[in-house]
Amino acid sequence: MGDLDENHPERAEELGGTLTAVLMERNMTVPDFLPTLSAGAHDPEAGEACVMEYVSVLSGEDWTDRPECTHPLLAHEARTVNDDLGDHDRHLLIPLIARLFGTQDDSPLVRAHLRIRQVELLTRLLEPSAQVRARVLLDESRSWLDRESDDEAVSQAAGLVRQIEVDGPGLDVAHEEVHSREARQAWFQISGAEHAAEAYALAALVVAHQLAAVGECRANCAHTSMRARRRVKELSSLIDAYDEATGRIPVRLGADQLAELSRAIA
Repeated sequence: MGDLDENHPERAEELGGTLTAVLMERNMTVPDFLPTLSAGAHDPEAGEACVMEYVSVLSGEDWTDRPECTHPLLAHEARTVNDDLGDHDRHLLIPLIARLFGTQDDSPLVRAHLRIRQVELLTRLLEPSAQVRARVLLDESRSWLDRESDDEAVSQAAGLVRQIEVDGPGLDVAHEEVHSREARQAWFQISGAEHAAEAYALAALVVAHQLAAVGECRANCAHTSMRARRRVKELSSLIDAYDEATGRIPVRLGADQLAELSRAIA
């Protein structure tokens, strides 16, 4: 993977033509009726859909917010952001709909790359001194990307988290709970990691959230709408990480196609 700030416009493909033609070229379909983009899960007849239900509709799958055409980690992040965004901001997800389609390739190393990107994004929010601590495990995760892994290496990653002591003055209760919840979720996922690179990335994610929870976070994560708008950009970066890890050529809708899709969804 390249550096986080690295852009590869020469590797992105912006397709011409109408929205329908573009989606058909990617084996996606545009039904006669498109529901309104909204929060939560919905029945097909409700006239509303979350972003992942939209992807399932356009991909031709049965109605679901967990379509097979999207990587589970990306789908989880998309659902979370979709529900946290206010109605006036949910349109920010529209450019990502076509990009979420066709991300079904999965492996322990693909998941490791995605987790590494999550840590990189979170570390940016920390105070400089805390960034150094989080990057120790992040560097260890990167070192395993080209190495054979085994169960012992995965267990060692979990053991390191237990040994790291994190303390500080703390944040306001709402802000602290955001990071504590994310740390707990990442901790539980370490046991299911199949490669040390993934396990160490999850361990880094735990520690970074723990550091954020004790007062090292510089962002206003307790403000749901502000956090959600930031996470739209982070979701886009995660899709970039998926493309880099799998070699998928990024395809982005042009301005006219985005406008056409926005009008259909509105």
